[in-house]
Amino acid sequence: MSESRGPLWKHRRRLIYGTYGLCVTMIIFGMLTYRSDTNVSRELIVGAVSLLTVIMSAYTAFATLDDKWHDV
Repeated sequence: MSESRGPLWKHRRRLIYGTYGLCVTMIIFGMLTYRSDTNVSRELIVGAVSLLTVIMSAYTAFATLDDKWHDV
């Protein structure tokens, strides 16, 4: 059973790491353009931090539940 779960976890982790990269890029771009357009920069930074928070919470919660369900 663990062999069939392996590729799914690899794919999920690739998606998570890609989203982390996108969020970091959004934060850096927001920081670099803060002086020229404050409102857009602020929204980029707030959106990226919110997305990171949701990703970390959901990934941790679902990984814990998945481990708990497969241990039974």
